[in-house]
Amino acid sequence: MSRRSVGAGEARMRAVLLAALPSDQPSSGRLASVVTQELVHAGYDRCDTFDLTSTNLAFCQGEFDCWVKTPGRCRSQDAETRIVQAVHDADALVFLDPVTFGGHGHVLKTAIDRLLCLLEPFFTTRHALTHHKMRYVTHQRLFSIGWLPTPDPALAETFAELTDANAVNYLSPACGTVVVDAEHEPEWPTAIRAMFEHTLTPGASITGRAALTRALLAAAAPDPRASDGGRIRRTSLLIGSPKAKGTSASEVLVRAIEARLTSAGVATNIHVATEFVHARASALASAADLAASDLLFLVTPLYVDALPSLTTHALELVAGARAQAEEWTPIPRFAMLINCGFPEAEQTRTAMRIAHHFADHAGYLWAGGLPLGGGGVITPATRLDKPAGPVTNIVRALDQAVPSLATTGAVPHQSIETMATSLMPDIFYRMFGDIGWRWQAHRNGLAQGDLHARPLDQP
Repeated sequence: MSRRSVGAGEARMRAVLLAALPSDQPSSGRLASVVTQELVHAGYDRCDTFDLTSTNLAFCQGEFDCWVKTPGRCRSQDAETRIVQAVHDADALVFLDPVTFGGHGHVLKTAIDRLLCLLEPFFTTRHALTHHKMRYVTHQRLFSIGWLPTPDPALAETFAELTDANAVNYLSPACGTVVVDAEHEPEWPTAIRAMFEHTLTPGASITGRAALTRALLAAAAPDPRASDGGRIRRTSLLIGSPKAKGTSASEVLVRAIEARLTSAGVATNIHVATEFVHARASALASAADLAASDLLFLVTPLYVDALPSLTTHALELVAGARAQAEEWTPIPRFAMLINCGFPEAEQTRTAMRIAHHFADHAGYLWAGGLPLGGGGVITPATRLDKPAGPVTNIVRALDQAVPSLATTGAVPHQSIETMATSLMPDIFYRMFGDIGWRWQAHRNGLAQGDLHARPLDQP
């Protein structure tokens, strides 16, 4: 990757630090202090720090109001309003939290998901993939600092991959990632200083679409041991979308999967991500129920190259429930269908790795992932019972995958490739998508020029 040096001589720069370090870790305060000191050394004379562990934030509901109703502003008015303004005014944005399944924990992810208003809905292409256009002309360097109790190179690699993807999303001029651990605390300052001094160019490692496809298929492939468990008797389905009941593509997909599992003689129960807003008794009970099945099947949208914050919280609680459960044979399976609003299924490759890490952490066998690109073709009225039109490959993949999961406990490779293949050319998807955003704005009484509003530029 190409590198750019950020020297201490670059003064008068401003950073925003979004921190979500747990208070029960004795070293959390020391790590935050080291990060602040190294920001000063890197030339950031001002750092606005937001401690998200003591900040109540609403979760992103995925309704896109910040694009087509109140362009540039989230409808939830809370501390995120100050966070977004601070990020807009900054030269660098820094994420700091424990590495969770190779990504960010749900506390920080809540704030990240709601940075969506910094983007416009309209599509463009960068580094071989579709992305949203930037709303503002100034873009921030992006840094992620993760903490682990012990070294884990695989988690650190996924964490770095996520940072790079996020930096491409936000057109960051530079980025950097470092993962520190409790066993090497004396090395923290040196590692963090090196990250700030030797930044990376976002997307420099992306060599083309074919390489991204290979990475996706490798991440989605099931653990070879997953097909040795025999018939699945009970499956829990988790709808990862935070949208209201009856409005999400994830729910449409879950209902289609449920029908196929029922036909295969598998008992099912369904939970939704909105059950996990807080870690209260009801959420813990839902997590325990999810953890008790032979197969946990997550169907979720892609949010900022990873899982939505509520979905992440659900998996954190399920992992906690699994840690308290007795081991049984066969080992339960975990599978995921992830729905991306961009036309390319390759956008889900990092989220697939995160899902696989969750399976390993929570004591599941990774049964495989179904990557869906161009998920905008699914509406609440879409039927997924027959292969027809733009949902042909979706239906075919489900017809292949669900019976295989029921009888063998693994997703077949053929269904992964089928789901990842879109019937609509990317250029047409982008064109129709942009028309759709304009139509929604028109229905909401907005002038077309309002879609490009830059409210954070106002004094």
